[in-house]
Amino acid sequence: MSNRAIAEQADTTATFPEINKRWRKVKATIEGLLYLAPTLIILGIFTFLPIITSFNLSLNCVAPFGNQMRYVGLENYTRLLTDPEYWNTVRISLVFMAATVIVGIILAVGMAIALSIPIKRLSWFHRLLIFVPIVISSAVTGVIFRWLYHPVVGYINYWLSIFGIDGPNWLATKDWALTAVIIAVIWNQLGFNVIIALAGVQKIDSTYYEAAKVDGANAWQRLRRITIPMVSPTTFFLLVIQMLGAFQIFVEPFVMTSNTQGQLPKASLSIVIYLYQNAFQFQRMGKAAAIAWVLFAIVLVLTFFQLRLQRRWVHYETE
Repeated sequence: MSNRAIAEQADTTATFPEINKRWRKVKATIEGLLYLAPTLIILGIFTFLPIITSFNLSLNCVAPFGNQMRYVGLENYTRLLTDPEYWNTVRISLVFMAATVIVGIILAVGMAIALSIPIKRLSWFHRLLIFVPIVISSAVTGVIFRWLYHPVVGYINYWLSIFGIDGPNWLATKDWALTAVIIAVIWNQLGFNVIIALAGVQKIDSTYYEAAKVDGANAWQRLRRITIPMVSPTTFFLLVIQMLGAFQIFVEPFVMTSNTQGQLPKASLSIVIYLYQNAFQFQRMGKAAAIAWVLFAIVLVLTFFQLRLQRRWVHYETE
């Protein structure tokens, strides 16, 4: 056999391990996809397909009950820009988001710091009381506060009357309806926020406080220079989560402020409730889908700015 034939045979046999290696990779990839197939199918049917369908709806004018569709392009979006009621819902949602997020996080971090202080008795009981609202659903919270805010038999106006204060009709008054919903939502979310904030506070290494005490730092200086900066990652997490939830608020204002005909005062009309009304009460599916996509864009932009601004005030322990 010539030297050339021997070299060709050697090259051919050398490629077999490479082919086997590539085949094993392909086989492993196929097996992985087969394992993921049930999840991917479920996500495709119940997540990705509705997303694509909703975007298609936003570009069409849909007849009641979806019997007929007519392509209108961006007309649904341009109509939103000239719809004063829509901009009112945006304003209400922004006010609601700012109030619930800011007040809720301040209360949660403050309570978490207070709970982290060693107490001789009943510290577990205090944590239990704060945690209780988390096990109550949003619908039940709405029913409870609707009863508490009742202008005649509600406990809130009863206690105000003891001090000679004539309580308002909370849920039917323009000036108080949104405030009443904000208070109910803050109470309902307080348990979750405190548990997360408490985990962040207890994660702070005690050596920082010991070193600060040696340097003569008082309680306020330790809070300002150690606790607040070190708990900022947890605060940032709560900020993002609570902001996303605030823009999707539906149950509490709907249960608390709607009348027997399902009508709500404009003071508590959030974006999601306005979406619901257009989709299922007025049968304007195209407009409702456009509202959903605009809401997605608003949340996406706000989240992007939060992620960019976190570099200025969020301090991680590894940094």
